[in-house]
Amino acid sequence: MINSLTLSNFALFKKQTIDFKSGFNCLLGQSGAGKSIIIDALSFLLGAKSDKNFIRTGEDIMRVEGVFSNISQDGKNLLSEWEIDCDDEIVISRSLSQDGKSSLRINGFSVTLKMLQTLTIKMADFCGQHDSVGLLNTANHLTLLDRFAGGEIETQKDIVAKIYENLKDVKIQISSLGGSDAERARQKDLLKFQIDEIENAHLELTEEENLKERYEFISSSEKIFEGISEVLSKLTEQRENATSVLYEAKNVLSGISKFRGIDECRDRLENAYYEIKDIADVLESIRQDTDFDAQELERIEARLDLIKSLSKKYGRTIEDILNFQTDCQNRLDELERSEEALSRLQLEEEKLSNQLSDECHKLTDLRKKYASDFSTKIMEQLSELEMKGTQFCVEFTPSGFSAKGADNVKFMFSANRGQELKDLHKTASGGELSRLLLAFKNVMLGKELVQTVVFDEIDSGISGVTAGKVAEKLVNISKFTQIICITHTPVVASKAENFILVEKNVVDNQTFSTARNLTEKDSVVEIARLIDGGKEVSSTALEHAKKLIEKR
Repeated sequence: MINSLTLSNFALFKKQTIDFKSGFNCLLGQSGAGKSIIIDALSFLLGAKSDKNFIRTGEDIMRVEGVFSNISQDGKNLLSEWEIDCDDEIVISRSLSQDGKSSLRINGFSVTLKMLQTLTIKMADFCGQHDSVGLLNTANHLTLLDRFAGGEIETQKDIVAKIYENLKDVKIQISSLGGSDAERARQKDLLKFQIDEIENAHLELTEEENLKERYEFISSSEKIFEGISEVLSKLTEQRENATSVLYEAKNVLSGISKFRGIDECRDRLENAYYEIKDIADVLESIRQDTDFDAQELERIEARLDLIKSLSKKYGRTIEDILNFQTDCQNRLDELERSEEALSRLQLEEEKLSNQLSDECHKLTDLRKKYASDFSTKIMEQLSELEMKGTQFCVEFTPSGFSAKGADNVKFMFSANRGQELKDLHKTASGGELSRLLLAFKNVMLGKELVQTVVFDEIDSGISGVTAGKVAEKLVNISKFTQIICITHTPVVASKAENFILVEKNVVDNQTFSTARNLTEKDSVVEIARLIDGGKEVSSTALEHAKKLIEKR
């Protein structure tokens, strides 16, 4: 629950701390004094959309800080997960500047808006004539019904959830073994096709590199032939070719080799002669192999295209393709070996599916039983709130099996006897919805997780006996949950345990709102002011106000 709220430069409030208590807190004051601003500030603090229009005129930044106690265990677990220190009390602060910069902190630690909203979603409900508190959102109806039902439903849901999770695990295992018979057959056919396609290609690890080299050679055969022919002409074919010149030079030196140093030069010329001759022989062999072979070129192209096609499907390199083939073979072998395990799992799947169906039907029957009780209690509450012709029921439609069962539920409503029941959000007016909210909150007493409920003039447009019934409902709720209520109805206000007066004043042409906690004596005066409807308070109104407070 909220212990205190501090507003700084928020709308008409310059600097204000407001203290709240457990139970029933009532905000009093003239229309326009700033009561709803306090609610807006609390909503902003708990994660509502930011609005720079709330920054006080002439100021650069607004800030709201709240102190909260009795934090739920789920909330403490979240804070622990975020490594934020927490005892039984936390401080949340949020600021926004004119340039759009904002700051969010919990116990001094910076957090994101999403983190803040995750923590505060169950801390407060804001109930006005147009607030749904989950009632208008069909997606929430199943959760609300289950919460009303309590332990018996939760026990059955646990059974359903456990079977569902077991079934999901079995399905995963079946999938890993190839799934259904048809799926397994498809997988085996695919694996066999992939294995055969790679196997029939008869790939070799270095093949692609050799083929590319050979393709380049054949493609360049004409250029290679011309180049080698030119070199051979210079080395062996011309009249004064390199080998004949070297041979003659060697012979000349042979005649004078007895002289110092000449025999070594002769030997070197002889070596050069044989080296050049050997080069010429190699080049000649290459030249003879350079005939352009269009058919071989086509064969190489086809082979490279095949390798390219396989690489697109099975791996970038031949090594990758061959590894893929091995993996496919292993997978195929595993599928062939897993027939027995699959048969066992399929039997388990059938057994769990039947169990899930049975337990989901039990859950549906339980929900329908509690839905009838829920509807009856809602209509009883509405009857007490002078809505005697109201019809309310929970409509069930089947859904697929899940961990939550096999039900979709929707709240149906008609404000007038004999009229067709329709979706709640399509038919309830503002005044009807406000009393529906009160009825719902009373039916759910002690079963909701929310710690604070804010009622913003939920009693608007009612009076007399109905106002008294509304007051009783609010008192009932306040026994379980902290209430913050804005009201202009004396009988409602008189039931509060803590009164906060909001006033608006003008100082030096500047408008300021202030809030202060009232003593019991002051609260009698303010309730009397509600009775008289003006600034002056009559003795009769004061006496009436005292009696109202004495009855609480």
